Amino acid sequence: MLNQRVMATAIIKKKGKILMLKRSGRNKMYAGHWQFPEGGVEFGETPEEALARELREETGLRVKRAKLLGVRASSIEYFHRKLWHFIRVFYAVDTSGKLDLSAKHGEHKWASKAELAKMRLMPGLKYGDFRALLG
Repeated sequence: MLNQRVMATAIIKKKGKILMLKRSGRNKMYAGHWQFPEGGVEFGETPEEALARELREETGLRVKRAKLLGVRASSIEYFHRKLWHFIRVFYAVDTSGKLDLSAKHGEHKWASKAELAKMRLMPGLKYGDFRALLG
């Protein structure tokens, strides 16, 4: 079965480093993998609305300002069969509030670009595909 999902993805910087979240063992898929704060756009939502909702749910942070950086597509393959096709809408996000992770993520890290290039990222998130968006 083939599936497609539009994701609103946040690039949040602090002192030149980028906020990354590590999926906890509660996730059925890809526990221990790193990802940006992101989530799927629900029916009837704009990507900006999904971005604000997902940030609140996953990190406790609120969007102060979001600037569109670009759109990237990727697929996750399983046994050489594409199962998921993701369209990620990337935003540079300024936030307010205190970081408070949901149960979906076991830890966070403020990563440099060099660290991010070496992290075990979610399948479909390839550093070379989004590197130019990091500024």
